[in-house]
Amino acid sequence: MTIARKIGAAAFGAALAAALAGTATAQTRIVMAGSSSGGTAHLYFAALAPLLNKHIPGMEASARSGGSTENVILLERGTAQIAGASPGDAEKVLGKDGMAKTRIRTLFTMFNIPYHLLVPTNSPIQSFSDLKGRRLSIGIKAGGEANLFLRMVTVLGMKEGDFRLDYLGKGESMNAYKDNVIEAFSFLCPLPCPVVTELATHPRGARLVGMSADEIAKINADHRWYSAYTISKDVYANSLKDQSRDVPSFTEWFYVATHADFPEETAYQIAKVIGERYEELVSAFRAANTSTAENTAKHPGFPLHPGTERYLREKGLLK
Repeated sequence: MTIARKIGAAAFGAALAAALAGTATAQTRIVMAGSSSGGTAHLYFAALAPLLNKHIPGMEASARSGGSTENVILLERGTAQIAGASPGDAEKVLGKDGMAKTRIRTLFTMFNIPYHLLVPTNSPIQSFSDLKGRRLSIGIKAGGEANLFLRMVTVLGMKEGDFRLDYLGKGESMNAYKDNVIEAFSFLCPLPCPVVTELATHPRGARLVGMSADEIAKINADHRWYSAYTISKDVYANSLKDQSRDVPSFTEWFYVATHADFPEETAYQIAKVIGERYEELVSAFRAANTSTAENTAKHPGFPLHPGTERYLREKGLLK
């Protein structure tokens, strides 16, 4: 080989090596849409992003604010890469027919939010059916919590007109409770919920009303993403004191969601980081303590993304 050819070969080799190195370090940029700034989903993604950047070569993940309805629309259209979403919100946007053919896919469970029904300590309300004729707040109109309550009413054989409903956000509902305007307060909230701890100190006091096993089964049968859940007496032992007890209820799951066209390998890598780096995630954001591979397999919500299915099979959680 002539010197010129050797130099040419060397140059070609160097160029090839550089190209391969560039490929190996190619950046994958992902923006994850959560909830409003400071909301649970936003804080989850803010804790997750540094872990993805640390443990996935070339990853550049970041979190941004979002909203339940907005996220569903963006995911369905494929214009959002990853976002926080729940099947309950998706059904509200897409309808049951739309849910049957949705392009939204579960990448991993994010967290769950148990249902709370709170009444004053001395209230005669002892069950959900006792709410008939009572004035209560159920969340903002057309919001996730209000839609949940109205779904429950329908499933349990009642109707909206059976109640005196106020459509108030949590802050307004707490004020209405303190002013003796409402007799009960229906809402979803991660545990422990500051709403309960604050209202427990009010002169009216606070007590949680449980759901019956039959009621929970009917809700789950009609909306499979709502699963039975017991709010342990230990959660509010300090605030509710002698009113603290195990409260049978149900919970709604929220998901790290993506769309059907999201790359399988990237989804697999993200699922693996969330599953294998659980302790790191929880240390950064406590409410991520239910974000596990086991819960993802047990409560998939949306259809699982193929990358997630691959990871769960490796874990022996899917057949």
